[in-house]
Amino acid sequence: MKEAYQPIEIHIKNPINLFNEHRLEISKAIVNGIEYGMSNRKQKIDFAKVIVKDLIVITLSIKKKEFSGLLDEHLKILVEYEEYESCALIMKLKEKLNKKNEKVTKKNRILD
Repeated sequence: MKEAYQPIEIHIKNPINLFNEHRLEISKAIVNGIEYGMSNRKQKIDFAKVIVKDLIVITLSIKKKEFSGLLDEHLKILVEYEEYESCALIMKLKEKLNKKNEKVTKKNRILD
């Protein structure tokens, strides 16, 4: 049985370098969040909780309309880190998104 989806937690002292220091973790979390969001028809996904100095919690989220662009962006990062399993997941998710977009386009043509 698959575990319930949980955003990653990142503990840091200074958020300025967050995206550079945790680039791989964040990329994987975004892809996993998108997979969860698509599977469960979510409009918005929290993919990370950043805890600064054990005091401040910042929640990082993505919206459904950002899925496609983020998959393209993070594919490049994950190829760079040679995370090919995650890359394969991105390709699968992009294919699903494209199929959904084709269905919407066909529906719109029928309505025209």
